[in-house]
Amino acid sequence: MEFAGWRGKLGRILPSALLRKVLASQQSGNLPLLASVSRVRSENEDAVRAVADRLGISYSWDENSTSYVTNHESWRLLEAELQLAGMSCYPITELGSYAASSSWAVGLSRLDSRSQGTGARWNVFPGEIEPMHDALDFVGPIDVVYTWVDADDPSWQSAYRRALLQEKGELESSAADLGRFVSHDELRYSLRSLEMNLPWVNNIYLVTAAQVPKWLVDEHPKLTVVDHAEIFDPHCLPTFNSHAIESRLSFIPGLSEHFIYVNDDVFFGQPLSPNTFFGPSGQAKFSLAQGHFADAAEAELPVNVAAANNRELVVSSYGRTTSRKFKHVAHPQRLSVHRLAQEKYEVELAATARNRFRNPADISLPSSLAHQLAARTGQGYSADFDYAYLDIGSPSLTVQALRLARRKPSQMFCMNEVRQPTDIRQRARVVKQLFEVLYPYRSSFEK
Repeated sequence: MEFAGWRGKLGRILPSALLRKVLASQQSGNLPLLASVSRVRSENEDAVRAVADRLGISYSWDENSTSYVTNHESWRLLEAELQLAGMSCYPITELGSYAASSSWAVGLSRLDSRSQGTGARWNVFPGEIEPMHDALDFVGPIDVVYTWVDADDPSWQSAYRRALLQEKGELESSAADLGRFVSHDELRYSLRSLEMNLPWVNNIYLVTAAQVPKWLVDEHPKLTVVDHAEIFDPHCLPTFNSHAIESRLSFIPGLSEHFIYVNDDVFFGQPLSPNTFFGPSGQAKFSLAQGHFADAAEAELPVNVAAANNRELVVSSYGRTTSRKFKHVAHPQRLSVHRLAQEKYEVELAATARNRFRNPADISLPSSLAHQLAARTGQGYSADFDYAYLDIGSPSLTVQALRLARRKPSQMFCMNEVRQPTDIRQRARVVKQLFEVLYPYRSSFEK
């Protein structure tokens, strides 16, 4: 939620230099040089297995949740021995399985709410450990899709300006605002949060305009870079419209039936399981916000305009209206629902794909319409996601950043930039240091 009242006043008077000092104090002073998430977790897993093997404890490996599994009595013995060895056992809030009585992160060094994602994961069952999966568990591959643009690329900027000069249709008011594309290196840290807290994901697809981040590894077994040219008809390109790009996700070659759509300004704050995102039969879970978009103070914002367009489609197909907004979190998706949308609303989605800039007639598919269709066809339902929101341009940024750094992390959080501040560089330094506090370990996707 947005901070207001006294928090906003405090945020305006709290010096950013003081904030950076406080954030610096939150950073761990004993991180291994150039430590990576995968290396730290692997070392933790090796250490716990060694203790378990020495005790002769029976355990199994669950690929679906990337966790070790044992029964309650064995865990009691193992936990006691791990603590005697000076290792840290931290309880994970999100159980790795409905069959588990508890889930734990185990580390060679002290784990806390921010670092628990680097620990070895153990699910503890009250009885026998076979079978490992409960009837309510979702079991199956889950892909992740990111969309990303490098707005600092001179070639991209030139193409943007040329397309803007050639545009003859009606444009959304912010279409000419390059400030919307300011980067704070969000993708790097979102991928760190993903590898820490969702290690079970199958494939990751990064959709870009023939661009890759300079820090991204050249090859990775889990990562595929998808160029716009692979999913768009040539006459639609180049495109600078996020709604258009999102309308073509179902055309990604090899995409799994179940996938999670993640904007690069969304981050994962704690270890989560496949059950967080999908129901036992693969139903996609979505999280409703409190607000009704029809009551929005800024009805002209693209998100609200597209929601109104989505509503008209739902009314025409099902005779039901739509009211509630959806939280700005990671969005679980069904490929079959996207393909259904392409069949039912071929004309509207084709028009959205042709709009090179945001347009008042756009449809927003993965963050809104897909959830409505999934609900109406029994392929999705509402669930509550715990999330936090931080506005980089807010007068109370300092207070928001302090609270985010010091409190127990939410399942997810969004770091957006609704307002365009004048002190961009100063705020960028704050954001960078906050990222390093929350996600100090490199991901395996970084060079």
